[in-house]
Amino acid sequence: MSDWRTRSFWLAQGSYEPCGPLEGPTSCDVVVVGGGFTGLWSAIQLKDADPSVDVVVIEQEVAGYGASGRNGGFALTLISRNLHDLVRKVGARRARATHVAARESLREIEEFVAKEKIDAHVENPGLLTVSNGPEQDVRIRQDIEAAQRLGLGDFHFLSGAEIQEMLHSERLRCGHFEDDGLLLDPAALARGLRDAALRRGVRIFEGTPVDALEDIDGRRVEARTPFGTVHADRGLLATNAYAHAQRELRRFLFTIYAYIVVTEPLSAEQWSRIGWDKRMGVEDKRVMPHFHRPTHDGRILWGGRDAPFSRQGPNRRRDRDPRIFARLEETFRWTFPQLADVRVERGWAGPVCGTLNCFASVGWLSPTERIAYALGYAGHGVGPSHLVGKIVRDMMLNRQSDLLDLPMVTKKPLPLPPVPLRWPAMELSQRILQHADDVGDDGGFFARVALRALQ
Repeated sequence: MSDWRTRSFWLAQGSYEPCGPLEGPTSCDVVVVGGGFTGLWSAIQLKDADPSVDVVVIEQEVAGYGASGRNGGFALTLISRNLHDLVRKVGARRARATHVAARESLREIEEFVAKEKIDAHVENPGLLTVSNGPEQDVRIRQDIEAAQRLGLGDFHFLSGAEIQEMLHSERLRCGHFEDDGLLLDPAALARGLRDAALRRGVRIFEGTPVDALEDIDGRRVEARTPFGTVHADRGLLATNAYAHAQRELRRFLFTIYAYIVVTEPLSAEQWSRIGWDKRMGVEDKRVMPHFHRPTHDGRILWGGRDAPFSRQGPNRRRDRDPRIFARLEETFRWTFPQLADVRVERGWAGPVCGTLNCFASVGWLSPTERIAYALGYAGHGVGPSHLVGKIVRDMMLNRQSDLLDLPMVTKKPLPLPPVPLRWPAMELSQRILQHADDVGDDGGFFARVALRALQ
């Protein structure tokens, strides 16, 4: 646990005292493996619904150590690659229900943070999605058409001139603005959720790796650690990319690494050169998108572009890659040449868990319904993890609810290609799409084939 502060800009901020490790065997009703957003939201939702449920959370490192403490701090309604893609995959009725549920989760996150007095610098300035090229113009229009088809009034098309009023960059051609889009400090939120869970009586053990989570004859669950075994009625695997260790899940989960750089704080004069007075989050419409945002202390966070696969799952050696950091800085300079005097201060990376569907999956590992899994957000888990926590609550408490009709539950993830072909096929597809993004066209026939291969 000695190096957790070095894993991201966010994790290095503020003071934090981890909970102690497990000391000897214990028992509970529900054991949650993973102290990130999914595990903590699930524990809180369970306790709020039924305070008598005894919940234990086990975390290998510290709360928010994985993707929850290393992301860009965007909490969005985005599920699947975009709204158009969601409609294509699940149909209009389920797409609308999913979007509305995700939007409600953002509002509930805001309310929860305020009520619990969590200092995570939460703002709701909305999300600006922009186009940098003709092929991205098409994707902007497709999202607007999908929003109109679903009767959503929270998406607004913006012309190039309207975009320039919000963000001064000659590279931006058109876009759309979504009313709800939170920006926050993700590590501070994870720590605040940990404290909120403790106040509700959840027992949390940090610095406790789980060697095995097993269904014992369909009668009980055991989470075995070096320090003792947790015996439970049910279990939740909420380790996201670290679930690569679970054989049953590796057939449909893959790990990529997302990279982020952050600048030094900008002066008022430097901010005036680019506008950005609304302080909204920004994404572009590349297949492998960029995302950028202001931080609460006046920096610009810039992430995305390259997202290499990690065949062996999470690997600390991938947390620093100067070549990828340089490519991110290159696109920052390309977008904002007027900020040539702003220094990029540091960079980091983290493992992201994805599925070919590009949205999270929640289900049972076996027909006995003893162990559930919830993971696979494809890099957009900050907001949807709250929604998934509510789904887990209803599953664990045997509740019937409309949430169990959402595609995260009903649409099972697609299996990855067979092992001999898996990584060569996926890596080749990614390289083709990355090249199409970089040269600024739709990539032609091979890019369309590659995009299908990754869906």
